[in-house]
Amino acid sequence: MWISKLVLNLRSKAARRDLANPYEMHRTLSRGVSEALKEGRERLLWRLEPTRTVDAPVVLVQTLSPPDWSLLEEGYATVYPPKPFHPVLHEGQVLRFRLRANPSKRSKERGERVALKTREEKLAWLARKLGEGGFRLPYREDQPLAVIRQDTFLEVRKGGHLLQVQAVLFEGTLEVVNPEKALETLRRGIGPGKALGLGLLSLHP
Repeated sequence: MWISKLVLNLRSKAARRDLANPYEMHRTLSRGVSEALKEGRERLLWRLEPTRTVDAPVVLVQTLSPPDWSLLEEGYATVYPPKPFHPVLHEGQVLRFRLRANPSKRSKERGERVALKTREEKLAWLARKLGEGGFRLPYREDQPLAVIRQDTFLEVRKGGHLLQVQAVLFEGTLEVVNPEKALETLRRGIGPGKALGLGLLSLHP
């Protein structure tokens, strides 16, 4: 895997367009790995990082193949050289994490995804998804070692309709239970909405 950091230039019309529409951002970032995507050997994940309002927007991108950011529009962003990311995980390893995701459930009545409402529901969703992905969310005094840093809704247009998609930024501590499954989770991401900049799980000691 490869990790790239892009600092967007707000003077760029294309960058401002992409910040206003996550689908456009995904389309732009896909240029960097277009051949791998065509060949079906790529899983592009990205996240708009939390920054202060005075700072330029930062996008973190994870790809399975080395990206070519020279294909981006001139002046779009300052691009830091992609770094190879080959984590070595082992059972019992405890790591810090960050995840921006769409905690939701399928409505039995309408068959569509609906946002979870309470903090407890969202953290329970997180614990379940991590558990399915080879990790464990530790608890202390019956409280998960995770917090919700941001809880917003993305407004996106799709098929002529304006959709609202919940985007929750989780941060905290997790434990590796199944290293092989955990690596696959890192590669494919967590939850729905990956084209909207959701699902990228980042780890650090």
